[in-house]
Amino acid sequence: MEHFDGIVTDPRLKLANLYKYIEALTDDDYYLDEYRILTTSGSTGVKGLFVFDRTAWATLIAGVNRGIAMMGIPASRRMRIASIGANSPLHLSYRRAISMDFGTHEYRRLEATQRIEDLVTALNEFQPDLIHAYATIACLLAAAQRQGRLCITPTYIVTSAESLTEHTRSQIRKTWNVSPFNSYSTTEGLLGIECAYHRGIHLFEDLCLVEVVDEHNRPVPDHAPGHKILFTNLYQYTQPIIRYEISDMMTVSSTACPCGRPFRRIVSMEGRNDDIIYLEGTQGGVKAVPPYFFHGPMATLHDIAEYQIIHKADGLHFRIVVPRDARRDTITHALRTEMEREFAAYGVRCPPVHVEFISRLERDIHTMGKIKLVKKEV
Repeated sequence: MEHFDGIVTDPRLKLANLYKYIEALTDDDYYLDEYRILTTSGSTGVKGLFVFDRTAWATLIAGVNRGIAMMGIPASRRMRIASIGANSPLHLSYRRAISMDFGTHEYRRLEATQRIEDLVTALNEFQPDLIHAYATIACLLAAAQRQGRLCITPTYIVTSAESLTEHTRSQIRKTWNVSPFNSYSTTEGLLGIECAYHRGIHLFEDLCLVEVVDEHNRPVPDHAPGHKILFTNLYQYTQPIIRYEISDMMTVSSTACPCGRPFRRIVSMEGRNDDIIYLEGTQGGVKAVPPYFFHGPMATLHDIAEYQIIHKADGLHFRIVVPRDARRDTITHALRTEMEREFAAYGVRCPPVHVEFISRLERDIHTMGKIKLVKKEV
């Protein structure tokens, strides 16, 4: 962003003017009648601003349509699609839903910051065939369906923006008897989605280059976990994005998929490297604990509907949502016992565990309604 004006290939694009433009933007629009302007959620601390000309934007939307085809949906089938994402026209999920609504399918755009009760009402009315939502929202909707408040029969569920845990996958399967399709997209233009075999997220490598690297930008071989990725967009000419650092820790496989597509697949996503917390090891020193460490043990605590873990100086603070009739003392004891066991197995001294029961996790409109399952304030 510091060098934006010198990087873009259209001299009319000035960062100061674009900031003024997005401050006043309240609906779908083209800047100078030519450009889509998007911003990132700022989850890494700095908001990025990205410019797509009409050709680049059409390419991105075509990529999303290809994703629908990869799910095995016939091109001739007209569907009702509910897209639950950001509340801002500056976010990819908002703009994508509007641009996809050109007549092939019937779209309903909903916002992740809405109350779950309002989402339930809207979905009951719309009766979607396909739902595209943040993973945590999909899990909440599955719970509402099992409770009888939500009564829909979707054929397809697509998750994005947040980690799709095995717990969430199982909840969706148990509720609607469908396997969710995990997808991966970034504001910078990276796209990928699972095919009907559900063996990892196919990266659209005809539209981008993805280099999995270690902390020092050295290449990591396929099938080994990386510390981050370097992304090059092959269709964005107005704002060239070349070896752009994205802090997602992933493992990519080049093994052939039964679907026959040549793209490599993301087979494991460990979260963002800037979400790693550091704790005292049982053998001394400091040990890194990635966000995915918590997914397994939290999934075993079935009474917990939602959770967020905040690492503070005095320990780990678990903010959790449970049913009204749940035994909170029992849950607190089980949570602390599970954490002590998991940390011991991982070779880390268990820090003090603080438990706070809340009615729901508030979704910040400034981060596009996304929830960070693990946050650090140390």
